Amino acid sequence: MMTFIVKMQHIVDRIVTTSPCTNKEDLARLNHYVWITFLMTPLALGASFYNYYIQNTVLSISMMLFCVYLIGSLYIIPNTHKVYQIYYTAIIAFSILFLYLVYHIDEDRSLILWLFTYPLGVIFLLGSRVGFILSMALLGLTILQFIFFPHIHETYTVPFQVRFSITYVAISLIASWIEYHRSRYEQESLQTQEALLKEQENLKKEIQRRVILEEELKKLAQTDTLTSLFNRRHFLALAQQEIIKAVRYEHSLCFAVLDIDFFKRINDTLGHPVGDIVVSTLARHLQHSIRQSDIVARIGGEEFAFLLLHVNEEQARAKMERLCKEISECIIKYGSDKTLSVTVSIGIAMLQAPIQTLDELYMRADQKLYEAKKAGRNCVR
Repeated sequence: MMTFIVKMQHIVDRIVTTSPCTNKEDLARLNHYVWITFLMTPLALGASFYNYYIQNTVLSISMMLFCVYLIGSLYIIPNTHKVYQIYYTAIIAFSILFLYLVYHIDEDRSLILWLFTYPLGVIFLLGSRVGFILSMALLGLTILQFIFFPHIHETYTVPFQVRFSITYVAISLIASWIEYHRSRYEQESLQTQEALLKEQENLKKEIQRRVILEEELKKLAQTDTLTSLFNRRHFLALAQQEIIKAVRYEHSLCFAVLDIDFFKRINDTLGHPVGDIVVSTLARHLQHSIRQSDIVARIGGEEFAFLLLHVNEEQARAKMERLCKEISECIIKYGSDKTLSVTVSIGIAMLQAPIQTLDELYMRADQKLYEAKKAGRNCVR
């Protein structure tokens, strides 16, 4: 049974989703209307055939026309925003049909009992407030029929009329109470669901913010703020990893140290802001001059370090000499229209016997840098 209900709900959902209406309340009522259509159509068809069999032609045709409208209205749903017109039209037809049931007295006088289903359907469709009002309106019209049509008044005794009215009101009240609490529970559930979705969205944003913040902190911990190159600590950590790999797999590797010539003189004569311009300009040039596989970092005030992977000494020296020449030809602008140029000294050391560790490689490159400075600067040793 539950499987059948679930499958029916899928069909109802497919019909409702074809509606261009976007209002949640209207869509909820439309969902109820489609359910009522599916429930009422076979009952109305059965009643129509039964009344045709007992030769109650008017009621049979009325029931058949009502079925045709219910089925036809499902094809109207995808083409209208005013869905309330569909089920208000059905309710009017439904009300007229039920009033006819009261007016037309059958042999066993049981047709009037069908009126008890009216408040159940109308309240389920339109909600507790509007549904209850319409149910009471139908009861009022029924009572008027009791009063003004003698054949009805004579058929149904006054005690029956009173018991019928009280029972009808009781059913309407119970149906309204159930629909009110169902609607309230559904609304509270939707509010809770929306609150949870909002909380999940806020949590997702917070996680994304923290991930971004973590990445920023990680970047700040690894890079030099002036040049955006790797800082000394991170560079040495990367160098240690690459040296371990190079020793294990017998790859060639070059460690180079670059120092700006007479940098202290620039700071003393032109000021530290100009010195920062020189350093940052030189850093940008270094970033564009190395391969993506190589590593460059600022390891001191005017000192930079390189890790050149998979190169022999001849290739490393040629690259550093070309870099040294490029820097000497570079014009550095500062102020409004002032320029200067600098030279650099570079020391290189290859990872080869007897040098096998980072400390040994660093010391060797630093020693070569000292020799370059002693040799007159602006050169590679």
